Amino acid sequence: MRDRKTGNIICSVRHWDKNAHWLFNTVEAAQEFDDEQGFVDNKYQFLTRTKAWKVAEAAGQIKRRCGGDTANGGTLYSENLY
Repeated sequence: MRDRKTGNIICSVRHWDKNAHWLFNTVEAAQEFDDEQGFVDNKYQFLTRTKAWKVAEAAGQIKRRCGGDTANGGTLYSENLY
């Protein structure tokens, strides 16, 4: 996740895993975070779901189709990768 306001990135294995729950220990804290979901590449650069789709597709990493194939030119979800 990346905060649209600050640009801060929070890396989690899965969405709202225990790291995110620890950080956002109240509903109010989570609501103040204007999140944009995406992925982090091997250089720790944040990629939106659409940019990440292009990278994963070019690298032959798309293993499963789960509905984001055509949205915005391709939208990557974790489920596409395993």
